[in-house]
Amino acid sequence: MIYIVGIGPGDKDYLTLKAIKIVENADLVVGSKRALELFNIDKDKKIILTKNLIDELKELIKNKDIKNKKIVILSTGDPCFSGLLKTLLKIGAKKEDIEVISGISSIQIAAAKLKISWEDYNIITLHGKSENKEKLLNLIKNHEKVIFLPNNLKEDAKFLIDNGINPNTKIWVLENLTYSNEKISLKSLKEIIKEDFSYLTVCIYRGEDD
Repeated sequence: MIYIVGIGPGDKDYLTLKAIKIVENADLVVGSKRALELFNIDKDKKIILTKNLIDELKELIKNKDIKNKKIVILSTGDPCFSGLLKTLLKIGAKKEDIEVISGISSIQIAAAKLKISWEDYNIITLHGKSENKEKLLNLIKNHEKVIFLPNNLKEDAKFLIDNGINPNTKIWVLENLTYSNEKISLKSLKEIIKEDFSYLTVCIYRGEDD
């Protein structure tokens, strides 16, 4: 059985008890170095994923030796949103061989930080989805509330400006949520294109000038 375990936004305090229990009882735990550091795992029980994670995960799910083992794959945030569930299904993992353990997503943390009800917002990701830039553009043009995960925030902001969005439009930028270097700021698009931001960023447009 393969368990895809959501590890939350990054801080140990946001791990669920279920996630901890599953990892403790696993035969093998797979994840990024950052993800694995959240748990106390014996060296012989863990595999660190690299930038070639797609190929590494393909080899893992094809390995017949793991059929009768409890394999945990750690996924940042919640596996079902911009996480590893979709990736594993695309590369051949079968739904009946998978159990998903939900995690707390950065979207939830961002909403909590700004004290907003995220049920009122459109939610999209630009991670590996350049086609969603058009969706984001139309939402902002229509002054609709949106929470989005940028791919490259500076480039995404430039795209919005180049396609008619007022450069003075303000967006909340929430970086490295729950980490010691967490940063939350309200910036205009024209400010954003002059700066660099963490890849671990959530952005919120509230449909109005803040």
